[in-house]
Amino acid sequence: MTATNQHIRNSGRGNTHHTSHQYRIIKAVANVVGVIIGLIVAVVMWVVVRPILRGVGWLISILTIIAIIYWVLTF
Repeated sequence: MTATNQHIRNSGRGNTHHTSHQYRIIKAVANVVGVIIGLIVAVVMWVVVRPILRGVGWLISILTIIAIIYWVLTF
């Protein structure tokens, strides 16, 4: 097997180990950032979307009651 340009560029143990170490650090930082972003999105959804859905639930209940009353009165 002959050495390719990639093998020649990455020759030596220090470079390969250093690259692997950097990759693990970047991967860990990316995981932490992903968890933080997920938590922020979850909190925003909990604070903003939950009251809206509760309001929609009340609106659907009121409209259903009005429809039932209209149906009974016009029957």
